[in-house]
Amino acid sequence: MSRLPFLAAVLGCALVAAASYSPRADFAAAEQARIRAHLDSVERELRAKDVSTLTPTQRAARLRNLAILHVYWIRGVFPQNTDFPGQRVPYFIDRYGTRCAMAYLIEQSGGGDLVTRVAATHNNARIPELRTDPELGAWLWRNGITLEEAARIQPAYGCCPVGAFCIAILQPCPSTTSTSASVGYKVATGVSVGVDVLAVALNSVHTGLPRTVSGGLGLATGMMGVVIGAANLDQSGTRRSLGFLNASAGAASAALGVYRITRKPGPQARFSLGPWLDPRGGAGIGGRFTF
Repeated sequence: MSRLPFLAAVLGCALVAAASYSPRADFAAAEQARIRAHLDSVERELRAKDVSTLTPTQRAARLRNLAILHVYWIRGVFPQNTDFPGQRVPYFIDRYGTRCAMAYLIEQSGGGDLVTRVAATHNNARIPELRTDPELGAWLWRNGITLEEAARIQPAYGCCPVGAFCIAILQPCPSTTSTSASVGYKVATGVSVGVDVLAVALNSVHTGLPRTVSGGLGLATGMMGVVIGAANLDQSGTRRSLGFLNASAGAASAALGVYRITRKPGPQARFSLGPWLDPRGGAGIGGRFTF
């Protein structure tokens, strides 16, 4: 069984690499492209409108906001819907602190208090639902933007479709936020990988343990490692690296455990010694090898 640890490790890494490709990544990229295209279209639409009825101050403020909007959608960092799977819902500020397009415009023009208040009281409201807000109405008037135009600027953000398969199922929506692993997760990784290595060793050498015991241990610890690692495969930085390490070691341990449980033991070779007599009456010791 000397080759089994190597084969199990290769199989585990291959399984995790395949699993780490998730519809979440495709969804996040498609969502970013959709919002960019929407805001690009809105910017061109608003630039083409007749603004002759606006005052010079309003026209200047409007152009300044359109320039800010252009920079915003080119950068491409948008809020993430982490609370409404399968729905498109607006967010003024998401859980990561990312501003929507309207919140960003208001904040960049000195309306940070307004943004904070709306996020605290009506974070998922659509702009038309805020038409009675006097502070928002005053901001729109000063900046030469109508309520309907503001509604066009405000996107709604999609979340992973309900039932979309991906191994990193413990997170509700794709995350592009770079995060560092916590001390607790680093400790959990050390324990999990250490136990997986021990299980691989027990299943790779003849220890005298029953196959069901060593194989079951490898399967159980391996699945634990996969679960601990899978939740971080769609993260970035050290969390993703440690998640991949956890899941790879776990998959290797589980694969070797299953092999150990299901593999039927082959016949064992035996060598025995006994007295020997030849036809002429001579005596001696004879050996017998069976396999």
